[in-house]
Amino acid sequence: MPLLNISGVQVSFPFEPYPCQVTYMEKVMESLQKNVNGILESPTGTGKTLCLLCSTLAWLESRKAQTELNRQVSIASIMGEQNIQQDVEKLSKSLQSSTGLTWGGSEFAVPKIIYASRTHSQLNQAVQELKRTAYNSVKVSVIGSREQLCIQEQVRKEPNNSNKVHMCRAKVSARTCHMYNRLEDIKKNSDARSLIGNVIDIEDMVTYGEKQRVCPYYLARELKNDADIIFMPYNYLLDPKSRKAHGVELQGNIVIFDEAHNLEKICEDSSSFDLTSTDLATAIEELAKLSEKIYELTKHEDQSLVEMTDSSTMPEPEFTLEDLLRLKATLKDLENKIDEIPVPSNGKGVTKPGMFIFELLRSVSIGFDTKNFLIELLDKIINYVSQDALTGFSTKGAGLTKVCDILKIIFCRDLSDGGSMQLHMAELAKSYKVHIQKTEPNKKFGKITSWASNSSTSDKTGKTLSYWCFSPGHSMVDLMAHGIKCIILTSGTLSPLSSFTLEMQIPFPVTLENPHVIEKHQVWIGTVNKGPDGVTLNSNFETRYTPSYQSSLGNSIVNFARIVPNGLLIFFPSYPVMDKCIEYWKENNIYNRIAQYKPVFVEPRGKMDFQDAMFEFYDKINDPSLNGAIFVAVCRGKVSEGLDFADENGRAVVITGLPYPPYMDPRVVLKMQYLDEVKRRPNIKHLTGKEWYRQQASRAVNQAIGRVIRHRQDFGAILLCDTRFSSPDSISQLPIWVRPNVQKCQNFGQALKEITVFFKTAEQKMPASKPKKKIGIKNSPGAYFLPTMSRSAGPTNLVKAGKVSDHVASLKQSKDSSNNYAKLSIQYEGGSKTSSSTQEIKRGLLGALTDSECKSPDNDSQCSPFRLPPDKMVYKKQARKKITIKKRGETDSKSSAADILDDIPSTVKSNHLQTAESYIAEVKRVLYGERYKMFSKALVDYKKIGDFQQLTPVLVGVFTEDSQLYPFFREFYRFVRPKDKCEYDKLCKSITGTGCGYRPEDAILRKRLHTDNSCNADKRQKTVHTNLSLKQSDYLNQSSEDLFEETEPCSPSLRHNINVIVKADDITCPSKYPSGYTCECCQKNAERPFEAGCGHICCFPCWRTAFDTSKVCPVCKQPVRRRHLTAKYFAGPELE
Repeated sequence: MPLLNISGVQVSFPFEPYPCQVTYMEKVMESLQKNVNGILESPTGTGKTLCLLCSTLAWLESRKAQTELNRQVSIASIMGEQNIQQDVEKLSKSLQSSTGLTWGGSEFAVPKIIYASRTHSQLNQAVQELKRTAYNSVKVSVIGSREQLCIQEQVRKEPNNSNKVHMCRAKVSARTCHMYNRLEDIKKNSDARSLIGNVIDIEDMVTYGEKQRVCPYYLARELKNDADIIFMPYNYLLDPKSRKAHGVELQGNIVIFDEAHNLEKICEDSSSFDLTSTDLATAIEELAKLSEKIYELTKHEDQSLVEMTDSSTMPEPEFTLEDLLRLKATLKDLENKIDEIPVPSNGKGVTKPGMFIFELLRSVSIGFDTKNFLIELLDKIINYVSQDALTGFSTKGAGLTKVCDILKIIFCRDLSDGGSMQLHMAELAKSYKVHIQKTEPNKKFGKITSWASNSSTSDKTGKTLSYWCFSPGHSMVDLMAHGIKCIILTSGTLSPLSSFTLEMQIPFPVTLENPHVIEKHQVWIGTVNKGPDGVTLNSNFETRYTPSYQSSLGNSIVNFARIVPNGLLIFFPSYPVMDKCIEYWKENNIYNRIAQYKPVFVEPRGKMDFQDAMFEFYDKINDPSLNGAIFVAVCRGKVSEGLDFADENGRAVVITGLPYPPYMDPRVVLKMQYLDEVKRRPNIKHLTGKEWYRQQASRAVNQAIGRVIRHRQDFGAILLCDTRFSSPDSISQLPIWVRPNVQKCQNFGQALKEITVFFKTAEQKMPASKPKKKIGIKNSPGAYFLPTMSRSAGPTNLVKAGKVSDHVASLKQSKDSSNNYAKLSIQYEGGSKTSSSTQEIKRGLLGALTDSECKSPDNDSQCSPFRLPPDKMVYKKQARKKITIKKRGETDSKSSAADILDDIPSTVKSNHLQTAESYIAEVKRVLYGERYKMFSKALVDYKKIGDFQQLTPVLVGVFTEDSQLYPFFREFYRFVRPKDKCEYDKLCKSITGTGCGYRPEDAILRKRLHTDNSCNADKRQKTVHTNLSLKQSDYLNQSSEDLFEETEPCSPSLRHNINVIVKADDITCPSKYPSGYTCECCQKNAERPFEAGCGHICCFPCWRTAFDTSKVCPVCKQPVRRRHLTAKYFAGPELE
């Protein structure tokens, strides 16, 4: 790799850099060395991410070397070594020149690089770029949410992100998340970094977590501690709540915002909120339900002891009923106060200054003096609601979560010591406006959508209170206040930089507008002022829906589709304009004329529909029988950001108008008013409302333009089909790399001619593209979505979702479909016949387990290594059946009663084995990875050794983590050896609260039962009459050890009609098993031991007596409740 000297720092770069890349890295170095902020624009395709990573990490290495030198110098001075002073000073000066004098030569701190981007997919791409560099040994951490990282099944299934957070926290605090517990064990014995590696992304951590059963979320937070560079989405950095939740430290660190063109909106949105009538009424309703439940718990607290094993599902609340009632009254008062605000009926709403929000909250006793108590109380309530399965809340604390988030936004900064409260609130509110407007009620939520149930207008309309931040600098100033060394903003479309820096309200001494790496002949950009019929193309509000404009624009696109090769992108200002134009084109045959040259795809709203449309578009692009395809989309939509239309996928982009924000939207109107107010303040440089309005349109256009040229060898045309693009003001806001080359075409013929010449010239000068092949989506070279670990292989791993069976192995039909149909018929018809080619079914549960492993596609070759092709298989010839005709009443002398008894169980064998196989199949479905391996190994060990005490911990570990797995735990009773059934029944009842239906005769081997019935009838016997029914207990008892041994189970039909002969001394279930614990109250064996919070262990009867009388511990006399008790499921120390 080339070694570059960039501002005194040695930078290792993967290849020889372009001049613009060297310039970019010099600006990055300048920002780092001078400890100042920088804003850098570099077009898409210039490798800005690679330059940013290499230059930043090279500087960081120099800073590490300087810090280590300072440490060694300090040690040498203490030891009194003077002979190395001269060499040390020379080296110190060299390192200071590379890291920058502003960092100081005597500091020992090494800053971390916080690399923020818009989405996780963009962060994954950055990590992949880092793996290509010489700096792939630095320590990396990627911060993500539980949505991406959590692998705990119960938390993962929760749709609401807030509930995910509280459920996760509850499981971690209660030590019931086995993945987190395993991570804690790993941390005690080794370093997590040494196990997973240095450069990793989210998918690497999830893969490692699923394989090792370790929590990826907390693993990422652990890796953050020693990381050199931390990747995260920038809303985690800008939102104070997320920043605190993820433990992001800003003091003394360097922050980089990549893809920062969206930063302005993210800063404003993270500091704003909308409180609807539904949100507040839902919170009040949740408090009312929770109050009722807490009252019921308090009422029955002193009554008889409930089943103690339910304590895990009934957490003790950390708040009182009085807290709930006070909070409910406060929210009710707030609801009434908002309902009293007069709002005009014209739909425009009413606007108040930012200070109004503090006045409103103060009127209901919410302020800086009470906000900490309220926020902590809300967090406790939300945590309780999210983990309590018995609340019956369909909303799961959604309303309370919204109220809590709102208070955190309003009171985001605490008052400094000695400061004025009034000035502090004025400083916070100066960037805000409060807007209240009426909204139509949401009928889906019924009564809870009204502000107040006694309001005369509550059943007609609700209200929305909005607290909007109009200064992105509010968040940026807050970041700088945390002691950040420097901030670097970079993107491909930041122009115009002057207006962007004014919006941020922090200084940016280092700026850059980089040119592109392409040559002049690789891009054509021009304004098309008129259509083929001479009608002016102007998509303003007055003309955009006129037939003349829609017809002229449609005819223009017909001509563009004819002369532009391959892919053509068309961007409209908004969805309504796009829909109206397409509707008009279809009615007037223009749409068909366009489609005769290229198939047309329109950007859908839905996520899944959008992916399908993109796949079909790339499929048509690669169809050699077609001349490409057209994709119609909108600016600021999914297509205009983040997708790659390199080479043939996008040879031209058509911009049909300036995408201004909706002019009558209340938030847009207030934003412009706010900027005009700030502009009138003395000695303040700022945008006016109109300048900001134009800037929003220009930035959306620049983002859409960036879809075409994606790398050095790419080429394409940019067609600005609106006469307003010809103005000098509009041209000045285009990116610097296209600004000098804009062609102003006065008529359509001139534009058509220049475009035609451009493509002919480009095709001659540029490398010839590869001939098309009908490869479909699977090998499409266009934009694709791949897991991180396989991106280097390109898009060749994609599989078109033609049919579901392509992706679901279990739905694929084998070659012998008729044989499969025959098997299926036998299963559904209940027959026991098998075809001659079918192998004999293995017996028992272990046989079913082995069968299940063999049926796995991954193990197919291992299970049948000598399988022959179907055409070479040798089938055993079936023997002819002999039919004997007997007279009525005649019996076969070879038959006997014992034979009949032996034959009856064999008729049940097929059903019995199917039951074992179905159980194994279900277990394999709900367990996966290491848990299923533990289960299968425990079965094998139980078969060989028969150690019941070794089996039960495994079963408890895999089946009792989630209450939904309790049925599998109880079902296993059928497969326990007879001598262990009694103990297993007691264990199941103590854990799940429900037994398995144990009966004394279940403790007898079936084989012995038949032997005793036929051979020992003359001995002393005891008759036990069993009247079996189809209850659950009978179902669980119909099989036993025969699932492990090759024995035949007793037929249920036989047991229903005959008496089972049982010896009295065969009923071997012990009445009392030693538990390993001695009750500290009665000093006897604790048959069902429970441990209290004070640490004392007593048996169940002693605890029941204590709760019926004094409600104190029998040993230490401390108060105790049933929820404080923990059942001891496993053998105690006395048995060890």
